[in-house]
Amino acid sequence: MKSFFTYFTMIFILIGCSNNDENPTQETPKNLVVISYFPSSAMAGEEITFVVENIIVSKEYTILFNGIASEAVQNFQTEIKAIVPSNATTGEIVIKYDDKNLNVGTLEITEEPTLLITSFSPTTAFKGDEITFVGENIDPAITYAVFFNGIEGETASVTENEIVAIVPQGATSGEITISYEDSIIAAGTIEITNELDKLYGYFPVEGAGCEAFYIYSLDINTGALLEEQTLLNALNCYSYISSNFYRNTNIFVHTFSEHWAQGQPLYKNVLIKNFNTGYQATWILRDEGDRDGSILAAYDNKIYYSYRYFPDVDETYEVRVRNLDTGITTTVYNFPLDYMYDFKNSGFLPSTNELVFFTKNESDQPIFMKLNVETSTLTSYNISETYSSIFITKTERIFGIKSLGGYEHEIVEIDKSTGNILSSLATISAQTVEKIDYSLSSNRIFALLRDTNYGQYLYTLNLDDGTSTNIQLDEQNTHKDFYGIYLND
Repeated sequence: MKSFFTYFTMIFILIGCSNNDENPTQETPKNLVVISYFPSSAMAGEEITFVVENIIVSKEYTILFNGIASEAVQNFQTEIKAIVPSNATTGEIVIKYDDKNLNVGTLEITEEPTLLITSFSPTTAFKGDEITFVGENIDPAITYAVFFNGIEGETASVTENEIVAIVPQGATSGEITISYEDSIIAAGTIEITNELDKLYGYFPVEGAGCEAFYIYSLDINTGALLEEQTLLNALNCYSYISSNFYRNTNIFVHTFSEHWAQGQPLYKNVLIKNFNTGYQATWILRDEGDRDGSILAAYDNKIYYSYRYFPDVDETYEVRVRNLDTGITTTVYNFPLDYMYDFKNSGFLPSTNELVFFTKNESDQPIFMKLNVETSTLTSYNISETYSSIFITKTERIFGIKSLGGYEHEIVEIDKSTGNILSSLATISAQTVEKIDYSLSSNRIFALLRDTNYGQYLYTLNLDDGTSTNIQLDEQNTHKDFYGIYLND
């Protein structure tokens, strides 16, 4: 009887075990886990990636961006990818599946990068001028329309860094706006010059030597004196060196030598006058023995100049800039000390923030140098010609005077990128070409010439038809000599 009971019990246990093998207990599915997601800020239409665990690829997951469901969700073995919907706003990300809501984190919805114009030049222009806008978030694939006080100009070019537009006929001074897609931004204000250029001349006051000089407006066609504009004093002037008018900033720079005492070396001074602000100052460029300098260019109320300090030790040779608004002077570039360049012909290109120089190197090779004043990067190009003078227009055309030998000179246009000659414009006969300038509104080159008898002439060259005029100045004016001429354009 006991044996029977034992046998029956063993059978019951075996049957129970067999039933458990055939119907195992169902395992509970694990919850989805989000390990990370990126990016944490995005624009509508961009993709968000969620790195996950315990995903069931065949399952449907709904991704909500601040309550708005994405219409494009893809599942992968370790990731879920979703596209931010067009009407999403900044807020919580929630993943819904089965009857569960999984809070993931927050997503910041950003707007399309807004066009930002950081600067434009020139700020005073004439119809037909090119205006260069430098900025950020410029897309060459987008169409930009530039309006000058409501009149649309032609958009000449678009790069990732700048937009170039042409001032249209009928434009007036006022606000510049740029429209693109569904946006409009204000870029600043511009002065549109509708009158013809004005010609100015400057010459010493009779009996004052070089210590005082007038600036007069001149008849642009004949060179005759019209009205006195100002009287400037160069006290203790011993001899005149040079003068330049920088129209982009309306600054007149006059360089002269000064003799303090018999037997002492000549000092070199510069008189600076801003006709917009009234600022006037005199700097010493060269002292009695260990300092020397030369004015290179002026732009945006800043004066760029070379500076050399050569005491017994710690010699310095550099390009400096002085901000006339703040009075602060900073160093732009340090030159090696083994060679001193002659920077007689120089200027400034606003579109690239570059000082440019036509000079020679230590091997007497003519070179064209460009110095970026923002990055302090200096580049140099070998060229084949030297120039007695150059002029850079506000549209950044470069004209130069090249000597042909004797009393023959050639006016050429120069490539601002390489310093090479683009074209020959005219040949003129004179002992010297003392000044050269350019009228944008009439497309004429003006030059002050001197002949072998020391008479002065006003020369003009019309670039539209190649015609020229040459008018003697001394016969119609009551003074003997102009230091120079310049135009307001």
